[in-house]
Amino acid sequence: MKTHIIFVALVAITFMFTGCSIERTREAMIPRYVMDFAFWSLLFDFQITVNGEVVTSPSAATAAWMMTHPSSPEFDSSFTELVVVHNESEAQGFPDSTIVIWPSDRPQTQMRVDRLNNLVALTAEELPRPQDIWGLGREPIVLEDFGLTYPITIADLVDSWENVIAIWNALMQTERDGFR
Repeated sequence: MKTHIIFVALVAITFMFTGCSIERTREAMIPRYVMDFAFWSLLFDFQITVNGEVVTSPSAATAAWMMTHPSSPEFDSSFTELVVVHNESEAQGFPDSTIVIWPSDRPQTQMRVDRLNNLVALTAEELPRPQDIWGLGREPIVLEDFGLTYPITIADLVDSWENVIAIWNALMQTERDGFR
């Protein structure tokens, strides 16, 4: 009996320290960093099919974000693909398991692209001194290293979205926070 109690206690402690739980087995098929980038950072428009009904922005953006977030009560693992298109007219005809996003035509999206260009254009002398919690800074961003040229455009957000996200990830957290 004493052995069983010790075994159960060790298993409980292991789960506590490793963070394992039944809930953690829920995995999103669409990477969170892509959803966060599109939803929070550049204010993309979204199209999602919920219960057979096609929903577009703005309610689709919130629904898509919640339905692809594993810790959300609305999580739905049936969304398996994210497609980036140029505009809403290109978003037609995708399967229900696909979330379709495109750059918004709202001025805020262009303003955020402009802000991204301003950050990319900073020289080593203009970069802010390290401000993150680890005391780390960043190097100037060379767009050619990411397969892009200056300035980043709205079209680049679609045609080279993986490269734009890589640039985004090269920014310091304090710089990314300025987009929210």
